[in-house]
Amino acid sequence: MEQALQKICGEKRATTDPFELAPYAKDVAYVPAILVHLLTNPLPKAVVQPISAEEISSLIKWAKQGKIPVTVRGGGSTAYFNCIPIKSGLVIDTNRLQGFLELELDQENNQKTVWVKAGMTWKDLDDGLRQQGCAVCSSPSSAPSATIGGWISMGGLGIGSVSYGSVHDQVMAIRGVTATGEIVELSRPEKGTTRNNRSEQSGLQFYDLMGTEGTRGIITEIKLLVRDVPEKEEHLLAVFNNVTDTGSMMAWLGGELFTSLYNVHFSSPEFIMSLQKAGYAEAIPPGKYSLEIDLEGKRDVVDKEVDQIRKQVEFLRGSLLPEKVGAEEWNDRFKSLRLEQTLPSLLAAEMTLSVSNFAAFYERLSKLGQKTNTLCVTYAHLVSPERVLVMVLYPSDELNLIRYIVDLSFTSNLYRLGQSLGGKPYVIGFWNTPYLKKIYDKEERDCRLQRKHAVDPHAMLNPGKGYNPPNIILNSYVFGFGMIMIGLFRPLVLKILKGGKGR
Repeated sequence: MEQALQKICGEKRATTDPFELAPYAKDVAYVPAILVHLLTNPLPKAVVQPISAEEISSLIKWAKQGKIPVTVRGGGSTAYFNCIPIKSGLVIDTNRLQGFLELELDQENNQKTVWVKAGMTWKDLDDGLRQQGCAVCSSPSSAPSATIGGWISMGGLGIGSVSYGSVHDQVMAIRGVTATGEIVELSRPEKGTTRNNRSEQSGLQFYDLMGTEGTRGIITEIKLLVRDVPEKEEHLLAVFNNVTDTGSMMAWLGGELFTSLYNVHFSSPEFIMSLQKAGYAEAIPPGKYSLEIDLEGKRDVVDKEVDQIRKQVEFLRGSLLPEKVGAEEWNDRFKSLRLEQTLPSLLAAEMTLSVSNFAAFYERLSKLGQKTNTLCVTYAHLVSPERVLVMVLYPSDELNLIRYIVDLSFTSNLYRLGQSLGGKPYVIGFWNTPYLKKIYDKEERDCRLQRKHAVDPHAMLNPGKGYNPPNIILNSYVFGFGMIMIGLFRPLVLKILKGGKGR
């Protein structure tokens, strides 16, 4: 196998060495090995690092002949096993697909675009663009490690989304490789085209590569909208005494449709407390709810909208911290998970939710945490005028299998809480396949499955993700019932485990 792959990619860009393969069986999630191996076969048989679409095409054709599953990996910066093999096979590491071409100006639509290769990180792209007077429109909170192709393959919501929408809205064209090894270039279809293309549409379609986690094709290059570097930036940090006023401020910011509003980031008191234990965010008063409010644009517009925001913060009984505090928080925007320094074993639930229901969600979350004696650490981004992307983290212990499994039931509780208020899980990957019915209705699930069968009939690309639970344990009914039962015994199990540590 290794020799065949080295003929395609070269001796230094293909390996079957178990030591070199091991990192590709993990992402940022800490999961007990026994649980991983019970449900998956994560160690690939080989890893390759292609440098062109032509090499990827040859790799796909080779894998197809041998009926070898293929998983694509970018930065590996998620926690849902999106890029981890479930059935071993071949991993295509896209990190050598680097660089971007010259900026293009569309004078008719007054737009600037750039072709960029899929393995470049968002931070590297933004740094390169700023040398030419431009910037990315939005970026993930993991921009230093997340790749361009990876985030487009995911949900695409993050910093800047409240102003520019999902990254999927910024893709003008895309180049990739199909499950048969064909190299294609796909342009953005006209407005009104459905994202869930029906199976009667032959061949890979544009939206088959948006948010489908590498299950329908492999992205190699992307034509992205970019923006001019703004004339002025302002980074405000507002603090409030309660989540009701904080939620009202978030809803007001979305409803006013400020032209310079670029990012709104919420931090709970528990999140701030955890950061302060690690030596961060020391200027934020304890017990406060904070909103990082970032504005970018024309100088006069930013100044005018900052004044409006100051008045609204005061109206809602909040206060603004010194400018340098807001600037410091902005500079740390890619470090949300620095709290792992004080909470090293974390489980999480990530979901989208209506901003109008955010305060109610947080209040119920606090009650649930108190009832179950669980520390819930929460942060969120306003990603559109109407919706927030919420991350709830809580401590566990990946070294204690029993503790870890019973804690998983709390994640189910969090998703049920979110669903009761109109929310749904943000991404699927492997670990969220039991929640597919919470994410998509039956028509959407059927449509997605039709497209998968149409473009990858042998389920060769990233199998076990996104469409159906890959095994009986992750079946929505079996998993749901199991989590409910485990949840009933969780308080007792945690009490026993805590008592055992005390002896």
